[in-house]
Amino acid sequence: MTTTGDSAYTFEAPIDHEELLARIRFSLDDAMRLSSSALKARTEAFDECRSMVIGGAVRVTPKLMPHVHAAVRQTCDRLMIANEPDVFVEASAEPNAGALTDGKRHFIKLNSGLIHLLEPEELPAVIGHEFGHAFYRHMVEAPANESQEIFMLERRRAQEISADRAGLISVTDPVFALRAEIKVACGLGKQHLSPDIDAFIEQISVPPADLDAPWEAASTHPAIALRFWAQRRFIESDVFLALTGKTGGRPLDEIEREIEERFHGAGSSMAFRATADHVHESLAWLGILLVATDNDVTGIEYAVLVEFVGKIWADDSYTYAKRHGLKAVERRALETLAPLRFANIRSRRRIEKAINELAQRAGAMDRVNGIMKLIEHAVQPE
Repeated sequence: MTTTGDSAYTFEAPIDHEELLARIRFSLDDAMRLSSSALKARTEAFDECRSMVIGGAVRVTPKLMPHVHAAVRQTCDRLMIANEPDVFVEASAEPNAGALTDGKRHFIKLNSGLIHLLEPEELPAVIGHEFGHAFYRHMVEAPANESQEIFMLERRRAQEISADRAGLISVTDPVFALRAEIKVACGLGKQHLSPDIDAFIEQISVPPADLDAPWEAASTHPAIALRFWAQRRFIESDVFLALTGKTGGRPLDEIEREIEERFHGAGSSMAFRATADHVHESLAWLGILLVATDNDVTGIEYAVLVEFVGKIWADDSYTYAKRHGLKAVERRALETLAPLRFANIRSRRRIEKAINELAQRAGAMDRVNGIMKLIEHAVQPE
């Protein structure tokens, strides 16, 4: 246990980079279980892309690119990465970078335009961001339908919040990371930007009027205003301050709730609404299965179901069960639950919690295990 400064705040230092990244990971960014076919496709894509990069880019080494390698080394040190991943530089004017992982192997690619654009103290922010994607194993499957695509976009946007935090940890001063983000966004170097850029960062880090404005429907990244605001909130947290040798700060859990609320409300809120629809419908089908397993629905069971899913859903699902039988209801439940495999795990936890409460209120706790097995089966990768 380490005590920082004169404060009573105590901080247990992370033992390795996995624990460090786990502490700063955005609460809505949870690991996704890929199907066997998706994992195989990811491995094949990794091998193919790595071969292409090796054929057209140059590996970063201390002798060949000392300044770039120094930024890589700093990033590894600050993120506690023991084995330095391969980093390549490719000739491209676009100020961009990318990471690829198959879950075990990682590499990142930096465009030459990015290196020309950023100052040496800013470069670790981008390298750390990409290392974050790689070591968080940010992998997604190709969506098969609209519901999956909505949830997948939400996952990818949440992943950017986590990767931004890895970038903040990688620099010696968080302002370097925010500067780098501005430069990448506009493509302008320091000779074209105001020398008072730090004051500008402070200005745009306050929630602006357009923070909740719709972003592009298919965008995999949150709007820059939201990302800046989220980073500024994270910088104020007790976890960030402790990791950077300082004391004080607001509890990260409290800050996460603020960011979650803003994240769900930003853009079109399509994922939030789609999740709510799937949760509500799934709960209606599962609720009928729970209370009608014995082929009889008592007045108390029906009243509880109405309280949980509303009268319209309760009436419709109950009528469907009487007409088509419980096996048909089970199929509808599985169909409705299936897309939630691509959603945040909290959606499934909401259903599980509601089922437990419904069963307790309806006196049907002996049937809960069967419903939970059905949920687990529905969201398992194929």
